[in-house]
Amino acid sequence: MFNRDREILASLSDLDLSPTMEKNARDKYAALSSYLDEKGLDSDFYPQGSFLIGTTIRPYRNGKDHDYDLDVLAILKRNKIETNARKVKNDVGNCIKESNIYSDKLEKEDRNCWTLKYAEVSKGIGFSLDVIPSVDETISVKQDIVLSGVPYSQVEKTIAITDKKVDTYDWLTSNPLGFGDWFIEISNRHLTDKMKIEQYNNLPGDMRMEFASVEEIPTYYYKSNLQRAVQFIKRHRDIYYDRSKLINEKPASILISALVADSVKDEYFLSVSDIVNIFIVSFINKNISIMKDGKILNPVDLRENLIEQYTENRLNNMTRWILELNKFMNVEDRREFQQNIHNDINTRVFTKAFENPTIVTPTKPWRN
Repeated sequence: MFNRDREILASLSDLDLSPTMEKNARDKYAALSSYLDEKGLDSDFYPQGSFLIGTTIRPYRNGKDHDYDLDVLAILKRNKIETNARKVKNDVGNCIKESNIYSDKLEKEDRNCWTLKYAEVSKGIGFSLDVIPSVDETISVKQDIVLSGVPYSQVEKTIAITDKKVDTYDWLTSNPLGFGDWFIEISNRHLTDKMKIEQYNNLPGDMRMEFASVEEIPTYYYKSNLQRAVQFIKRHRDIYYDRSKLINEKPASILISALVADSVKDEYFLSVSDIVNIFIVSFINKNISIMKDGKILNPVDLRENLIEQYTENRLNNMTRWILELNKFMNVEDRREFQQNIHNDINTRVFTKAFENPTIVTPTKPWRN
């Protein structure tokens, strides 16, 4: 029996957001936050989504890797009842447009965000910041979520984000910070002091000098085995769906993160491969607690069905993908496992193990 974790971690080594790029991105959104404050838009900025919970993976589309997509919240300090979604969205956008620093980085307005593109930040790789204007959600909405069965401690950070449809603007209730707290609490059960020390020793020298000890390093520079497992699963998902020509059908990252975390929420100090396997078996057997009555519930807002918009065909494709992931994980030969990782996760690893390292034709059901 070989150590699958070693191969999995090797495959993620250049797909993860590096500490240098992590710091760069956080410095840039902090500068943007300060700029908005100077312009009279008092706000708090936070990372959200994969950027917040430490599961960012380099995007893969049309057969190649792309720059990172990072989401940040711009929570304006306004009362939702006293403003509207159009004003909140455009106040942030107009400030960005007026800036000599940011206007040339601004891309077309998206449904929920303004996107700033930072090209070639490190080693030819860049990232975009999706800035999501929002305000604190009303007490009445938060109370409704509590009544659905979620503790108030996980509900209190609920916000209302702006949502543009054609020419109209509305609000969407969202709780990315509460989800982050929920996920990180589970994630920390799969992070040991030994892992922290090893990761501290692998940080760039200037960063180790800035932080004198393991305890001083911000927690977002560390990765738990749960975070690594989610990254690995997401990478497998991205390539599977890309090769299947189903890129618009792939399950959302929040769905994957919720399912994987919920499947191991009562476990401690599992390996990466153990977490992946528990998720697979639990999903196939439908015994993950947020899977109820044909729904997959948002753990921090039990009113929300994360697959409400998924068609039966899309759900069937998701099951096929997870069955393919199961076959991937059940390979018993180390060399074959490495070759699968090389072909189906990251072609830049294990190249010396094969005479002709190329992407092979995917097996069913990847073939249409």
